Amino acid sequence: MAKNEIYARHGYIFKNEDLYNYFMGCVRYHPTCEAKDFDNSVLNEYEKANLEILASMDTF
Repeated sequence: MAKNEIYARHGYIFKNEDLYNYFMGCVRYHPTCEAKDFDNSVLNEYEKANLEILASMDTF
């Protein structure tokens, strides 16, 4: 969920219905970017580093 929150801050529109519904319940979530159009260049250095750390911890 932590990884998805980083993407949600940048308006990523989740294809997964549960994730979409969860973030739609968050006041600051404004879905603006389809997954196919999302560009990781919008992420700052801290977000990129956090995504790497979270990915290394992901056991699924």
